[in-house]
Amino acid sequence: MEQNSLNTEITNVNKKADLSEMLESESSNYETLNASIQGQSQYSMNSINSNTILFPLFSPNLYNKLDFKKDQLKYFSKQNILFSFTNQKSTKQLQKSLVGISKDIIDYIIYELTGCFRMIIRDKNGNYFCSDLIKICDKNQRIKVLKELSNTINEDCTDEFGTHTIQNLIEFASSEEEFKLLLVSFNDFNKITVTALNQYGTHVIQKLIVHIPEKFRMVFNLMFVKFVCVLSRDMYGVCAVKKFIAYTKNEVILKQFLNLVLTNFINISGNKYGNYLIQYLLEKWWKKEEGIGLKNIIISKFPILAENRYSSYVCSLFIKLCNDEEKKQLLISLNRHKNKNKNDNTNSTILVYINEINNSMKCSSNKSNESNDNSNEQ
Repeated sequence: MEQNSLNTEITNVNKKADLSEMLESESSNYETLNASIQGQSQYSMNSINSNTILFPLFSPNLYNKLDFKKDQLKYFSKQNILFSFTNQKSTKQLQKSLVGISKDIIDYIIYELTGCFRMIIRDKNGNYFCSDLIKICDKNQRIKVLKELSNTINEDCTDEFGTHTIQNLIEFASSEEEFKLLLVSFNDFNKITVTALNQYGTHVIQKLIVHIPEKFRMVFNLMFVKFVCVLSRDMYGVCAVKKFIAYTKNEVILKQFLNLVLTNFINISGNKYGNYLIQYLLEKWWKKEEGIGLKNIIISKFPILAENRYSSYVCSLFIKLCNDEEKKQLLISLNRHKNKNKNDNTNSTILVYINEINNSMKCSSNKSNESNDNSNEQ
């Protein structure tokens, strides 16, 4: 009934040939019409009559203050924007209309769409318009959008369409207020974990880590690091963990992270996704102090690691990275295991690694001799 009433009002407005006449005759009905439109914030966009020609709905006072052009009002009224999302072609046309518009027009668009942003960013067409809008907003305009979305960002970013606008809001954020508004939805362990494990949400968590300065995400970091063992064994979560390590410099956080990894080393390295994290850490920390703990545990647990399909990849990388002295230590550990467990079935695997290490040491020795010979010839 309410939708029919709205369509009747719009049809009456369409009979006005001149926009200025419409202003004079319909200004008294503005509050009634606007209230009717506000009540449609949750309606299905497909329910709009595609044959209806939409005219802008706006405040006459706002029109006089900003001196908008008539065509801009037509394109950027709430009802025309929402109508455009009913098909891809009209959405693209609306997106093109954003190019080169003034700050005042952007203010007007945000004014018109207030209360509808969450619905728009989760729409298959509307999310593209909203993403483009964010790109041309200034700090204050982004904050207005963020204030509306801040309490549900963690839910919206796991949506196939909603994630795009949230990522843009993070990427273009430049002020402390924006950073805090973005992080407010991720204020407990569960929300961070659920989002990081989601195929769409993980990109948002990674954007937060990359684009928000570390000093603003200390609480976020403390909560995130608690669940690295769970996250590192997931297809999407491990990507967020690798980003976390790449962009975290705080020594306390890194120490806590390393302790958790070493404590759960067998479970993480033996996982089809977790082993990639261990390999990443080995390459990143090989010549750093953090790498000492990783090297020691690999040497001591090598026979166990070698037996597992996924942790064996870690073993192979370790042999490639370590020098001859470290390889000798590894050989001692492997031979000790072989002699201690003569009837153990794992010895066949251990022998393979012993041969691989011996061969790699011979190769490195030959290369060293060749380089010495060449230097003597010169």
